[in-house]
Amino acid sequence: MHPDEIETIAQSCLPLMNPVTHEMIQRAGELAGISSGDVVYDLGCGNGTLLALWHDAHGIRGTGIELRKESVAAAKRAVDEKRAGDRIQIIEGDAAAWEPDDTADCMVAIGSAFIFGGAVPALVHCESITKPGGSIIIGDRYWQSASVPPEFAVQWPEIPTEYGLVAAARDCGLRLRGVIRASPDDHDRYESAIWQQCIRWLDEHPTHPEREEIEEYLCKTQDEYLVYGREAFGWAIWVFVKDA
Repeated sequence: MHPDEIETIAQSCLPLMNPVTHEMIQRAGELAGISSGDVVYDLGCGNGTLLALWHDAHGIRGTGIELRKESVAAAKRAVDEKRAGDRIQIIEGDAAAWEPDDTADCMVAIGSAFIFGGAVPALVHCESITKPGGSIIIGDRYWQSASVPPEFAVQWPEIPTEYGLVAAARDCGLRLRGVIRASPDDHDRYESAIWQQCIRWLDEHPTHPEREEIEEYLCKTQDEYLVYGREAFGWAIWVFVKDA
């Protein structure tokens, strides 16, 4: 089974594919200074929740790029439900390779930095297509301590400390405007939702020839999180502003 198929089984039914809440997304928009008519590009937009919320709250214009077909379909439904099709576009494709026609007032990569090789290269990419004075929003994991056990750190070389991410942002001419941190309870809820989805799928497909792969994925994600992930990783949304 392709990794994208496994992730679709685990996450496609989740309205938010990261340990975030609607309130956190709205707060990120407020910190970024989003206003009516602003152009927002959401790289790896998942089910389109952020764009739909910001369309309602701020009247944005936006484009979401998402590779997984099921998520693209869900994002288009979310946009249609808001009757925002004239202002929000959903594109099926690789967000890392997508080239917009114009720069954005706000770039968003929440839970999708991995497609660029991590939060720091995602930040560099977003800066290159953000207007002067515009905002960049990155949501991802970070090491809660610089003293990470080597056997853990070697598995996740793309994950920065918060200081490392902010230092890289400054080198790009960005300033940190604010941070919104997921609580341990937020993270528990998110991980538990993934496990529930996997177990539901296994219950519904008792004779599927590839169910062993879902079993392995379920055990792997639980072990990673419970053995060291919950203690070693934090999860946050950082809002940066580009020098005018």
